[in-house]
This record gives sequence, structure tokens and C-alpha cells, in this order.
Amino acid sequence: MKASYILTLSLALLFFSCTEEIKPTPYEYTSIFTGANSKTWELKFVEETLNGDVVDRFNISCASDDEYIFYANTERSYEAVTGSQKCSDGEDDVITTAWSFNNATATLTMLLPFFTTEGSLPFIVREVKSNKMELEIFFDESNTGSYRIHFDATDED
Repeated sequence: MKASYILTLSLALLFFSCTEEIKPTPYEYTSIFTGANSKTWELKFVEETLNGDVVDRFNISCASDDEYIFYANTERSYEAVTGSQKCSDGEDDVITTAWSFNNATATLTMLLPFFTTEGSLPFIVREVKSNKMELEIFFDESNTGSYRIHFDATDED
């Protein structure tokens, strides 16, 4: 008798305690890339590294007036807007694709037209703040040489 009373009381408590709707909190880290709706980034400079040491720092003149816009929509839309200085003949003025972020590997996958227009590349996020971002991509099999790409945020919606 005592066991059935405890079971009935437990079920009643469970029923009434579960009536509150559970609302998941959306993942907010990616809002650093996108702002509330969209955020525009511009290339500041590029560093070449060897064994973790910076061996060269340079600008890519054809990309100096490009804009990279990350959208906070569910499709994770992304636009690379090339400015008046083109890196290759026939380069589109606007390239629309998607971006993705993997938190476990700190990898931001995106398209950078001055690297390639054939598809997105996986960049390691070395640092990201509301107004600046540093990405890295290795260019050799032993991961001893890399490019570190520095961006500044220029507009946020």
C-alpha cells in the first residue's frame, strides 16, 4: 500500500512539474561572426608563417576593397563582395554561398576569392572578437607553413 502511494505521488509530481515548456537557448558563439543579422568584414593583412613564426606580412591589393558578409539566418548565408580591384579575370562582383563553424575544431569554413573561387576552405579560428578576427590555414602536409588572415569588422546589422 505504501509503495503504491509513493508511486502515485511521484507520477503526479512528474506530471505537474513537466507542464512548463522547455525553450532551448540558441547557440550564441557564432553571433560574433554575424552580429544580430549580418556583419561585414574586410581583409586587413596576411601573415605567412613557418614553424609558427611569422616570416612575412603583406597585403593582397586585389582584395583590399573586398567585403565578406556573414548572415545570421538559418541557411548561414555568406557573400564575398569583390571590389573594383579583381584578383582574376572574370571574377564575379558578388559570390553567394554558405559558411559553417565547427566549435570542436574551431574551424570556420568559408570562401575567400583571393585564395580560390572553386569552393569554401576550412580556416582555423585563432582569435575572434566583435571587431577583429584572425584565421589560419596551413599550406603544407606537415602543418609547418601557414597563412594567417586578419580581418576587421566594418559594419554590423
